[in-house]
Amino acid sequence: MAETGVAPADGNGDTPDDIDDLPEIIPRSRSDLSLERIIRIMLYTLGIVTVVWHLYYAYSGQMPRSQHSNIHLGLLLSAFYLSDLDFSRQGTRERLKNVVSAGLVIIIAATTAYVHIHYWRWLREAREQLIYTNTDLIVGAIIILITIHATWKAYGKLLGLVTIFAIVYGYAGPLFPGILNHGGFSFETIIYSNSVALNGVYGFLLGVGATWVVIFIFFAGIVESYGGMEYAIEVGKSIGSRVSSGIPQTAVIASMLMGSITGSSAANVATTGSFTIPLMQNNKIGDKYAAAIESIASTGGQILPPVMGSAAFLMADIIGVSFVDIIQAAIIPALLFYIGMAFTVHLSANRHGWLLREDDIRGVSEEDGDGVVEMLISTAPYTLPLAVLIYTLVVLRWDPMSAGMYAILTVVPAALFRDFILDGSSTRTIRIWGRRTIEGCKIGVVNMAPLTAVLASLGIVIQIITQTGFALSFSLQMIALAGGVFLAVLALAMLASILFGLGMPTPAAYVVVAVLTAPGLVRLGLGDITAHMFVFYYALLSTITPPVALSCAVACGIAGATFWDVCKETMRLGLFAFLIPWVFVFNESLIYWDGAMTALVFVTASIGIISVIIALVGYDFRTDLGYPTRAAYMAVGLGICFLSNSMFKLGLSAVLIVWLIAIVSGSAPTLETVRMSR
Repeated sequence: MAETGVAPADGNGDTPDDIDDLPEIIPRSRSDLSLERIIRIMLYTLGIVTVVWHLYYAYSGQMPRSQHSNIHLGLLLSAFYLSDLDFSRQGTRERLKNVVSAGLVIIIAATTAYVHIHYWRWLREAREQLIYTNTDLIVGAIIILITIHATWKAYGKLLGLVTIFAIVYGYAGPLFPGILNHGGFSFETIIYSNSVALNGVYGFLLGVGATWVVIFIFFAGIVESYGGMEYAIEVGKSIGSRVSSGIPQTAVIASMLMGSITGSSAANVATTGSFTIPLMQNNKIGDKYAAAIESIASTGGQILPPVMGSAAFLMADIIGVSFVDIIQAAIIPALLFYIGMAFTVHLSANRHGWLLREDDIRGVSEEDGDGVVEMLISTAPYTLPLAVLIYTLVVLRWDPMSAGMYAILTVVPAALFRDFILDGSSTRTIRIWGRRTIEGCKIGVVNMAPLTAVLASLGIVIQIITQTGFALSFSLQMIALAGGVFLAVLALAMLASILFGLGMPTPAAYVVVAVLTAPGLVRLGLGDITAHMFVFYYALLSTITPPVALSCAVACGIAGATFWDVCKETMRLGLFAFLIPWVFVFNESLIYWDGAMTALVFVTASIGIISVIIALVGYDFRTDLGYPTRAAYMAVGLGICFLSNSMFKLGLSAVLIVWLIAIVSGSAPTLETVRMSR
């Protein structure tokens, strides 16, 4: 029988150790009540209230989005600082951090209430007639400062300094040279335009986060509390056990599944990598290789629909198209990425001898022994909500918030149904299900809290660079610098996107490049979605690009490898991914589907990427390749990907596939053998 994480009951039906893996919520006695327990109860209560409020808003919509965004900001920032309280801290400085966090929770509650009470005055008088009070400005300034402070704490100095620099830039515009120069704004104007005018902090970024993004993050948190992460790993293990390169493929599959609903490549590495990296190391895969494979696989998860690191929702709102259009455009590039990743891992496994041996992945046989009915029951909390999401998003074409709401309303009873069937319908089963549901609400809220802070901070950045005209100037300057040459503009946009994305979480990286670099590509005739996908991919790939490479940094810490060794191996194995955006730019039918043409281009592009990977890995299943042979494979792969003649692409692809089959079967000499014999 599949495990659900429930311990067997004793004769009384209830024991103090019913759920060892979940923290206690309600104290058992007055003596058990402490300040730490009170804060924990507050955090769990806030988690439930926050999830219920967002579900209510998704159902009713009885409030302007910016007014809801204010409540969303207050709830999530309060959760952020509540979760920051740590009573194990020792020393005056550490205790002061607790005092600051507790004080900020109170201030956040007060400012949120103030904005809510005065919302209609801010909307009708302050925003439209420029009538506001000094108290309004003080409240607005406090909100901006708290947002920056939360961003700094959540994501480090870089993002906090970016927001601070944007404010300084808005004020001191006349002091900057070249395209950075502008007339400048007073601090009063900056505070007004970024808070009281319901822009900046309350701009479209926070609005998208408070509606489309938040519901999916809550859904992911609840799924995780019901065992979703363990399920993803089990799926990876099960599929991986069926191919010869199964050990590293487990990392690819598990990271793909988890990354598709999480919002951070680095977080994906930290969660799935804590299992997959030791698994690979235990099976003779080198530290740097294990860390590199996990880094690339986790990064790819941000490319995979439906969430795409929250960028899918932001992209739909920025471009002004439906969410389904973004998902459709993202599917084939994501498939190209994972086809390339799976082939890279398979080729490397054959080259280095990382092939599957008996009992390498333990527990698979037991899992495979489950009957079909029991498997369907045990996976109901994951498969049923997925079916609901697909139906509501693709068939009914509902907005993401409504689809996410129904997915949550499906997963909660589905989990109870599973537990009743597998563990028996008892009070104890209901208690355990209830505890897991509460834990899931808390996980979702805590995961969403830092993202809320960064979206609010980025709202300030976007408001200022738009208000100063820098976004337009940068786009025009990029085109001018490249002389209007399309390839040169693409190259500059690629480099700019990688640089702007360094050290940024996925949503932040995308928003910056969407505002600064995508408009230049659109002006040269590239489709809106294609242009935004292009810059998004490179902003995302910055997470494996030195010198920052956040995913590599997390992975090397788990693997015990040196940072630069991991970066070098990650770039070598993952270099094919840097080719994919160029492929769909020159083959836009991969983004804007065109029936048979899209299918043809997808097949040939996959084969072309395989040829490129053979060149990068330097192995063709039979022998190590020299540089001339690798150059030949690279030329063939690039030709298949970028030549415009469809029949030539198809013919070259067929020749390559026949050649590779002959090499693998041993019926033909390798290119390296032919070259060496001459």
